[in-house]
Amino acid sequence: MRGGGRFWLGVLAVAGLLLGARQAPPIADTPETLRAEAFEAAQWAIASDAADALARVSARFAQGDDDLGRLAEEREALIVRRDRLERALERHYASTEAADLAARTQAQSEWEAATGRLATLDADIEARFPAYSELTSPRALSIAETQQLLRPDEGLLLVLVNPEATYVWAITREKAAWTRSEAMDEARLKVTVDKLRLSLSATAAPRGDDIDPTLFAGRQPTPFDRTESWRLYSELVLPVEETFKDKRTLITVTTGVLSTLPLSVLVTAPPQGNDADPAALGATPWLADRYAMAALPAVSSLRSLRCYLVRDPADRSAGCPPGLAPASRNEPRIEPLRLAAFGAPLLAGAPADPTRGAAAADTVMNGPLADVSRLKALPYLRGSRLELETLKARYPDSVVRIGAEATERAVRRADADALSRARFVVFSTHGLMAGSAAAEPGLVMTPPDQATEADDGYLSASEAAQLKLSAEFVVLSACNTAASDGRPGGEGLSGLARAFFYAGARSVLVSHWEVSDAATTTLITAAFADLDSHAVSDPGVRARALQAGQRAVRAERRWAHPAYWAAFTLVGEPG
Repeated sequence: MRGGGRFWLGVLAVAGLLLGARQAPPIADTPETLRAEAFEAAQWAIASDAADALARVSARFAQGDDDLGRLAEEREALIVRRDRLERALERHYASTEAADLAARTQAQSEWEAATGRLATLDADIEARFPAYSELTSPRALSIAETQQLLRPDEGLLLVLVNPEATYVWAITREKAAWTRSEAMDEARLKVTVDKLRLSLSATAAPRGDDIDPTLFAGRQPTPFDRTESWRLYSELVLPVEETFKDKRTLITVTTGVLSTLPLSVLVTAPPQGNDADPAALGATPWLADRYAMAALPAVSSLRSLRCYLVRDPADRSAGCPPGLAPASRNEPRIEPLRLAAFGAPLLAGAPADPTRGAAAADTVMNGPLADVSRLKALPYLRGSRLELETLKARYPDSVVRIGAEATERAVRRADADALSRARFVVFSTHGLMAGSAAAEPGLVMTPPDQATEADDGYLSASEAAQLKLSAEFVVLSACNTAASDGRPGGEGLSGLARAFFYAGARSVLVSHWEVSDAATTTLITAAFADLDSHAVSDPGVRARALQAGQRAVRAERRWAHPAYWAAFTLVGEPG
């Protein structure tokens, strides 16, 4: 853990202060200085892969040097290759077959070559572009620096989960506050989150009377425990909410098991009525009602997004470090494109249980490539086609590939230029989670007749990371796209979200569980309708678009359960 000692000193200081420790602190220690120390220390404890991806892309963009761009792109390709070879080695080491033993030797040789070249590149970049190395190892932001980067209508909530307690900081331009909850230590918080997640998952729902077959396939969903949700809100948010209660947008940075639960499902008042009653659910006040919400992988991501990952220096935050030079790229001026969208792949499975994917990726893999026959057997998604046709009608001059045209080859080659120019990028399809056999998470495209490296019908996270994007908003309208990349102890947001940040996205819409095909169509189309009703420069425009989409879903009585409307989280710039 980076900065581990400093972190624990900060936590101990906070713990003593919040518990009312009687021993007098050193003269220089005040509640404000201890709070500030702990806020910075906490950030070292939660540095994430997604934040690292965002920092690297923003650093390359800010440096604005063609030579650096080529080196950085080669470096990222090598990282992708190294990680892929590590997964292959894991697979080969688990086998005793002669062919796998030979393949293991070859993979080991290639891995050593890739890591050797990576070390050489790192040394070259360090020597020639020291500022890039500095930017790709972001330091923690102070409270004052965070306040300067926040907009007037924004609040930031940082939640650090630890074995003995959970620590919470609330920051706005004007105020800062913090609290500590022993009642929600790591173990008890996990019990609470697991219980809430159980009622949000279609695969965990017991059989019973029909509510909406588009998600639960004829099963009654487990009632969402609003009392437990209210308790979570009361412990973690309510004690500091006075700090940001008058703000429109709430930016959250969460850790541990809490990163698997969208905070939008927190109930903000003692529940009334029966948890299983759609009318009671419809009348429930949620945190999503109070704020348009966005998540960041780290507090330092604010600086990446608002100081470096910007094309026009005029768009930089007033809180950015002084002396930042405009990008010196000698790139030709490109013609922007409103939308590039892909989805509704041609699949042979009957849409009897049309969620947008829930299986692990290893169920469709055959070695390093996807098994075309298994992909084709997945259920066809009617809602995805309707969703994309609606977007095509809204943006008639855009690139929208549906059905037979929605191929991996189109994404990675034929339409690569369109993707690089698109303001909005949408993938509406099945999303598969990382598998137990080291298979990557990814998105299902229309399968080819025969799988090849160029096109096996499955856009994996490492392949997505190699796309070249300048998109403000990437929408992964699929299931489980916020899930970990499958590594042991892998963090939330480290799979597909991380990949699209590598590719250059400023914000990514991801889902935390299996999503209803029909309800998601309503959410995405309503979100884009709201997005178009506001100026591009409006603060929080994308976070408010998600909020509008959630409200559109909740307007349907059959979709009052948060399993239908709360799966998606906006990660990155709120707008």
